[in-house]
Amino acid sequence: MGKRKRKQKKGIQGEGAAAPEACLPTPEFAAKNALEKVKTDQGSHTLRVRDKRPIDKYHRLYMIDQDRGVGERYRRGITEEQYRAADRLANNYERTVHNLSNPLDAVRVQVGVNVALFPVESIMQAIHLHARVMKELSRGSQEIVELVCCKEKSLMNYEASKAWRRGYGMLRLREALDELISAFRFLGKRRHDENGREHPFS
Repeated sequence: MGKRKRKQKKGIQGEGAAAPEACLPTPEFAAKNALEKVKTDQGSHTLRVRDKRPIDKYHRLYMIDQDRGVGERYRRGITEEQYRAADRLANNYERTVHNLSNPLDAVRVQVGVNVALFPVESIMQAIHLHARVMKELSRGSQEIVELVCCKEKSLMNYEASKAWRRGYGMLRLREALDELISAFRFLGKRRHDENGREHPFS
């Protein structure tokens, strides 16, 4: 009787040990997304989708600290509003160079674009917006947002190249993104005042 109970107990443990395998992503999901193995707070390991851009990682770190109850002053990464501005700049920057491998109908074009010039006009509009936004930033902020948000370079490498103390690069990135938020707001308000209607970029 005792042996039977031990066997049943081993069977339950075996089922419990196999449970994490059931949580693995499907082959289709794994094929579309780069996964990395990370260690959790409890000491175990899990898989998560690898961040595609530095700004994605910095925002994820901020959200993790927020969920943990870390005070605003001590959180890593960038806020939701800063992330939205960085993402907006990055997406517009991508449109400044047309990717010939993408089908033309997948490129987003604003209302009123002359289809005879498509996608050239779409690219020119993106370049024009990028130039206007960057003009509103200080030189130092232009450099860091262009490098990290647009060209997706390492903030740590940039920090080292400037011989800054550790962590100062993130502080400067946050300040630059605050300037970027203000720039988008200013340009949106100005466009709204000129046209008397809301502009897609505002």
